[in-house]
Amino acid sequence: MRWWTLGLLWLLTACTPHLDLSPEGTQDQVLSVMLLDVLPTISHSEATKLSHEAIHYSKKLAARYEITTPPLVHNFLVNTGIKNRGLCYQWSDDLYAYLQSLHLRSVQLRPVGANIGKYWTEHNALVVLPVHDNRLDHGVLLDPWRHAGVLYFVPISKDPVYHWQIRTDRGEAYTHAK
Repeated sequence: MRWWTLGLLWLLTACTPHLDLSPEGTQDQVLSVMLLDVLPTISHSEATKLSHEAIHYSKKLAARYEITTPPLVHNFLVNTGIKNRGLCYQWSDDLYAYLQSLHLRSVQLRPVGANIGKYWTEHNALVVLPVHDNRLDHGVLLDPWRHAGVLYFVPISKDPVYHWQIRTDRGEAYTHAK
């Protein structure tokens, strides 16, 4: 019984959400600089706008989904009907729809997935790509689910956890079909 209790305690504390202790402006600036470094087509004004909106809308989604637990625990609450929304595909679909409404011209947004079709490990997010370039290694990953509303971003080829592919079953066609 003791080992089971210790294991449960470890699981619950190991999955705690990342706490963003930096000033919000710093995170905006870091993402903006990353977008400018990785994406040759993005304008400075769109990098600034996209950074600010993606970071702050992710936090709004956390409030809307009533996130009070780590993402995996929240998934359990959604899957058992205790919470209504907050699965990774809902985060990425909602962020995608919002960012598309910004009508960015110098980049494109695409839904991405990892481990597609594998119930326990499938994950969904977004990638920002240069206009007319669908090569994932040229993009920046935006993942609002991973840290429970604190936007995770990284050049997609440097994500240490997932190997991504573009999802053709989500995004523009999916948003309009809803």
